[in-house]
Amino acid sequence: MHLQVSLTPSEGKRLIGMSVAQMEAVQHAMENGTIIIATSTTTAYVLEELLGKEITDKGMFTAGVITARGCCITNPDRRYIHQVIQEGQVTEMKTSELHKVLADMGPDDIFVKGANAIDPFGQAGILLGGTGGGTIGRAWGYITANGITTIIAAGLEKLVPISLADVVQKTGKRTVDRSLGMAVGMMVVSGNIITEMEAFKMLTGVDAIPISGGGIDGGEGSKTFVLEGPEENIKASYDLVCSIKGEPALKTRVQSCDKCGAKCEYNTNKE
Repeated sequence: MHLQVSLTPSEGKRLIGMSVAQMEAVQHAMENGTIIIATSTTTAYVLEELLGKEITDKGMFTAGVITARGCCITNPDRRYIHQVIQEGQVTEMKTSELHKVLADMGPDDIFVKGANAIDPFGQAGILLGGTGGGTIGRAWGYITANGITTIIAAGLEKLVPISLADVVQKTGKRTVDRSLGMAVGMMVVSGNIITEMEAFKMLTGVDAIPISGGGIDGGEGSKTFVLEGPEENIKASYDLVCSIKGEPALKTRVQSCDKCGAKCEYNTNKE
């Protein structure tokens, strides 16, 4: 049986959040280990589904964002910071503090991060604007050295048609000559990448086949899928999609240009 559905980026994030929260490895770490939910828009949905508690301003569960004008910094005075869950207890933690927890984590623990790009070859790209590479720049050494289980929560809106490994050297705050929006670098990482396709498979057992992308009138960034599976699974998928339809689009607030020193054509305080 086949079912056609379209998901906006926010609806896709909700679907991904639901699936990551239900992963066996994540549930085991919730009870017996440590989970770090690093800030990003998609991981905000993971956090909500794990804790059963609404984050009212998910667009501010970020450090950097891409708006219509380009890459930018989230207003640091009003944004959330990383959430650390240890045996069910939640603690907020700044990037500079994460090493205290990461040093003791291992394969049974979970690090959940969003991405700015995913490619067809199982790689994820994270844009770097902060000193020392921001969150992932400071955490990746601990993650790879200790074998910490990494989950990359990223919708298919992030899919790019090239190998990220081939283009990463063309990025960098001091590589680009001019930038409309904050100039950034990129770090390419690997992990268990969860998109809408994996989410549908985990939640309802259907194969999700993307057949188109984009839209207008609130459907910008959407993906359209044909879902394929037994009638019972398709019925479950239909009910699931109906339950997340209408997920609000995300809003954010960025740092004022007069307080920013990034290389960016929009401000006069460039590096």
